[in-house]
Amino acid sequence: MPITIETSPALATGVETSTVTTGSFTPPAGSLLVASVVAASADDPVVSGGGLTWTRRVRNIDGGCELWTAVVAASTSMTVSVAVTDSGFGMGAALKVDVVSGQHPTAPIGNTGTGNSPTDNATITGYTSSGESRGFCAASDRNTSGLPSSSDVESAFHLSPSAFFDLDGMAVRKADDSLPGQPVTFNLAGAGDADWEWAALEILAQPAYVRPAVVIPVGAVRRAASW
Repeated sequence: MPITIETSPALATGVETSTVTTGSFTPPAGSLLVASVVAASADDPVVSGGGLTWTRRVRNIDGGCELWTAVVAASTSMTVSVAVTDSGFGMGAALKVDVVSGQHPTAPIGNTGTGNSPTDNATITGYTSSGESRGFCAASDRNTSGLPSSSDVESAFHLSPSAFFDLDGMAVRKADDSLPGQPVTFNLAGAGDADWEWAALEILAQPAYVRPAVVIPVGAVRRAASW
């Protein structure tokens, strides 16, 4: 069963603040929320919201890039926030939440990866897929070269909280599911001489239903209501 991205809130950003919060949205019951966070690397982001249990799945400390997930028990209107430890001069943070359905019902978390690339227009390999799955990536440009972009599905930002500090990055996801054993790549294109830090997460799809085989014993005779 392929993964579907349901209606999701827009990217939320903030500068010189301790909390960044999405707009209100109503995810379906049983869906999975994937939160991509980019913050100043000295911060320690914590995601919360919806009365849900949030779990950090992968973290790139150098780039302040993280991905968190939470399972939606019941459909209700909610917002999601990320709190950072340092709200002082020049600080900033960005939060993108994707609403996922069709994920594996008991074990949706697949492989993860982190890394860096000094290539401005980089194609990085986040991980090798462990099953039919969808890939997500949070990335920051440490050279703060301007608003980035991607040939994948992206939500990009360029924040200038002060004359001495910028924060550039984006949340990136694949448009389609990957098959087992595939290297999953993400395109990270800076606006100049970018220096990328990134974290990637695999969300596994619900396995396809396999109809059980009916075995008829040799010599069986069909009667009116039973064999």
